[in-house]
Amino acid sequence: MKRLLLQLFAISSLALLAAGGYGSSRPRYGGAVRVLLHDKVMSLDPLSDEDHPAARDRMTALAFETLTEIDAQGHLRPMLASSWHADTAKRVWQFRLRLANFHDGTVLTAADAAASLAKSNPAWKYSAPDRQTITIETPSPVQHMPEMMALPRYAIVKRQADSNGAVVLAGTGSYKLSQWQAGERAQFTANEDYWGGRPFADTIEFQMGSSLRDQLMERQLGPYAATELSVDQIRTVEQNNQTVALSRPSDLLAIVFLQPDSGGKPGKKPVDQRIREALGLAVNRAAISNVLFQRKGAPASGLLPQWLTGYEFMFGGATNLDRARELRADAAAFVVISPIALAYDFADPQAKLVAERIAVDAREAGIVVQPYAESHINGKTSRSAINADAVLLRVPLQSVDPQVALAARIDDLGLFQENSPAILGATRPEDLFEIERKLLASNHVVPVAHIPQALWLNNNAHNWQQLVTGAWQLDQLWVEGAR
Repeated sequence: MKRLLLQLFAISSLALLAAGGYGSSRPRYGGAVRVLLHDKVMSLDPLSDEDHPAARDRMTALAFETLTEIDAQGHLRPMLASSWHADTAKRVWQFRLRLANFHDGTVLTAADAAASLAKSNPAWKYSAPDRQTITIETPSPVQHMPEMMALPRYAIVKRQADSNGAVVLAGTGSYKLSQWQAGERAQFTANEDYWGGRPFADTIEFQMGSSLRDQLMERQLGPYAATELSVDQIRTVEQNNQTVALSRPSDLLAIVFLQPDSGGKPGKKPVDQRIREALGLAVNRAAISNVLFQRKGAPASGLLPQWLTGYEFMFGGATNLDRARELRADAAAFVVISPIALAYDFADPQAKLVAERIAVDAREAGIVVQPYAESHINGKTSRSAINADAVLLRVPLQSVDPQVALAARIDDLGLFQENSPAILGATRPEDLFEIERKLLASNHVVPVAHIPQALWLNNNAHNWQQLVTGAWQLDQLWVEGAR
């Protein structure tokens, strides 16, 4: 099964690469690349509690590098680490760093990498036996440490305070940050001294919080190389023979019930477990995927998609109103059933439609769901200020390695972390299935849909790589008409 899944990864990735590398002639240096982002990003620190981490990670990947990377074919590759090995117990890992410089001109050392990683995961121990070797020791086995090191949160960042006390970030990436207006604009300039060779484009500029109204009306991107699309906008663009790159259904849209110790207001009574289960049985996932997401997404019954694990179908997920009504009646005999306040991202019109559809489905089971818009629901810290019983979250898939993907996803969802050692130490798909089954059994998270990420590409942009997960790799990007 694993071999078949890897073949599927490669086939789907090659299809995406074909979409991003159309009409390719010889790459050219120079030129400016302009990109429209839907979300407003307020911090570029990979460890910030950013409300829109996927948008942030797309920008920070230009400036901050990880020890390893996952390429467009789903293969593990060296990045800042040129090699690595582990002891037989998979508890002590050593990474050998390549020669590289930070954007401020200083040399990257193992001590720098250790200091950065210690902020990413304080539960592990880090040491630097020499200037180019970093050792990571974990309390329990981590089978896929190199894949874990490819996650954006493990990017190597030098954090220093300037004369005003503000934290200045320096990376080693192919582009360096040259202009920054939080929530509005970010410009990155080619790093002439990059260890991997100078990138093609002179600058890459991101315009945040941008509306696509003018572009959609004119059916042209104009000066922009690319822009994000929501699923409902794809048809409009495709009807005019424009290029759309679509990832696999990778993002998870889920209802997350807030607990006092995981984001809910202290003293707020959690929703009864029977009501949580009843709501999950009432949701018509097929209708949401087929109608609201125009058959581009997939109904979700698990935390990870079927194409990644091969076992999601075993979680069921079919609508069962009769059983939902029974659970609701059972709960009513013991507790007072109050309306469920469901918060969704006010900037996402599709989240509004899904929340409203969930409310309609819940009503069929006798459950009252009251959707309302919130401006901050994705950041884990900001959720503590939300006066809601549950939130409708959309979280990205961060890895094509199932163990790493599941560990990252439960962190993004704000689930309890006691399962992390078991996940990272799992060696069989059966072990991972059992862990995920137990996570879903409490119904604190109700999966709704797996959604692709869509990108509208200008024909002047070449070698734009969108990975299976929806992440971008822009190191080989170049534009037509450059010098």
